[in-house]
Amino acid sequence: MWITPPLIFVLLLGVGASGGKDESYLPTIQARWNASDLVCIGDADSPIRTGITQFINGANRNQLSANVELERCLRGQAPSSSHIYVTGNYIAAAKEGEQGVIGFVYSGPPLGFIHKGRNLLFLLKGPVPDEFAVTVPIYQTAIPLADIRPEYSSPTSHGFTKTVLIRELENAMLEAEDTGRRSTDQGFGDPLCSDIEYIDYLLDYLGTSDGIQELSRLSNRAPLAIHQDISVTLLDHDRAEYESTVISLLLDESAPAWKRENAAEALGTHGTRAALNPLQRVVSEPAGTEELEMLHNWAESSLKSLEHRVGSPDQ
Repeated sequence: MWITPPLIFVLLLGVGASGGKDESYLPTIQARWNASDLVCIGDADSPIRTGITQFINGANRNQLSANVELERCLRGQAPSSSHIYVTGNYIAAAKEGEQGVIGFVYSGPPLGFIHKGRNLLFLLKGPVPDEFAVTVPIYQTAIPLADIRPEYSSPTSHGFTKTVLIRELENAMLEAEDTGRRSTDQGFGDPLCSDIEYIDYLLDYLGTSDGIQELSRLSNRAPLAIHQDISVTLLDHDRAEYESTVISLLLDESAPAWKRENAAEALGTHGTRAALNPLQRVVSEPAGTEELEMLHNWAESSLKSLEHRVGSPDQ
C-alpha cells in the first residue's frame, strides 16, 4: 500500500447532525465517469462560498461555487456555452463571522471541491442550463491538471479520449514532481497532487496490464524522482528488473522519508537478497527526526519480512 504525505484539515465549528442524502467517495476514474452526466477539462476560478448551507451525510455543509471555462468535453453533451457555473460543498458549515476552529488529522477519503486552475471535472446537470454540480459534493472527484495542456492528436483520431486522459495525467505527474504549480498569488492554480497519485490514476484508468506497459515506457524519459516512484509501482507488480532503482530510492537521503518508506515496503514484499543489506543499512543508521524514525520502523519490518522469504544475509 502506498504511503502518501499526511493530510491535515481544519474543521470549522458549526457542524450539524441532521440527516441528509447519502454520498460516498468514488475512488476510481471509471466510477466517477459512470456516475457523471458530463466529464470535461476546464479552467476554474478560485472557489467561493455561496452563503447556502446544505444537509449532506448527516451534517450541515457550506456550499461552494466556481466559474469554469471549458476546454473540451469527453463524455456527455457539451453545454451551449464554454463558461459554466459549478457547485459543491465543504466538509463543514460555519456561521458568518465565526472564528473558532478545531485542528485534526484526517485519514479518510480525499476531501475537496474543484481546484483553481485546470481540472478533469466530473459533473452532474443542474436545474438550469450551464449550471452543474460536482458528481460527489463532499469527497474529491475533480483531478487537478497541469497549467499548460499537453499536445495530443486530432479529435478525429482513434482512441482520442483515451489519449487525452493519458497525456493529461502524465503531464500533471511530470509537473507535480518537477516544479509543481506556482502559488495562486502568482496567478496560477492550486497545488497539484503528488506524482504518486497520478501514477495510481494512470494504472487505475488503463488497468494493470496496459498501465504497467505505459508506466514502463514513461519511466524511461521521466526525471529521476518520478522514475524511482514508478519503479516502486512496477516492483509491486512483480517487475523484478526495477528492484535496483527501488533500492536506490530507499538509500536516497535527499528523497522524502515517506517515499523511502514506500521503497522499503515494496522491497519487503517483492525484493530479493540484493535488498537485505540496504534495508539493514537504513535500520542501523541513527534517526534524528520523527520522519526518519518512522522510516527505520518500516525498514525494520520489511527486513524481517524479506528475511522470512529469502533468509538472512549470512545464510
